[in-house]
Amino acid sequence: MDLRPGQKYAKRPGKYGPSVNASRARKLRRMPKLALAVAAASHRILAAKSAAGSGSDAPDFDPLLFHAWRRAAVRTVVADAGYDSEANHRVGRLDMGVETVIPPEIGRPSASAPAGPFRAEMRARFDRPEHDGTYGQRWQVETVNSMIKRNLGSALRATTARRRSMELLLRVLTHNIMVLEGTEP
Repeated sequence: MDLRPGQKYAKRPGKYGPSVNASRARKLRRMPKLALAVAAASHRILAAKSAAGSGSDAPDFDPLLFHAWRRAAVRTVVADAGYDSEANHRVGRLDMGVETVIPPEIGRPSASAPAGPFRAEMRARFDRPEHDGTYGQRWQVETVNSMIKRNLGSALRATTARRRSMELLLRVLTHNIMVLEGTEP
């Protein structure tokens, strides 16, 4: 590797040695990830998906919505921009008859309208300053995340990705029992 004085890395790290971001990529592949579908009024978790690694949230939308829809009368789904895709709007609106509120912000920022009709509708909805405020209910999921961390701890004790995933799902179950029993402060 040919480094000049004061140069920390080679110009093309992939070709001249191990990648600068290799250890970061290894850590991200092992990081636990929990996706939740929450009933805003009761803070009950209707559906959960646990996995390891980073990546798009959009593929998790369909199974989460389906399982939540089976367990409760879902009329409106509010999700963050990570779940934004035309396919997710189609599943929610056309297949399940549920209103979807997802900001159309995935991908590179652009001045042009999003490609699909549902995403274009969302763009118009979020561009209006007087939009109905339904999106504000999305923070109920953050409240549930905070409740889980406060009541059950924020550190996972399992060492393997599979066990961490199981531990997250156990915390979801414990949270629901606490909410139903009224032991949640």
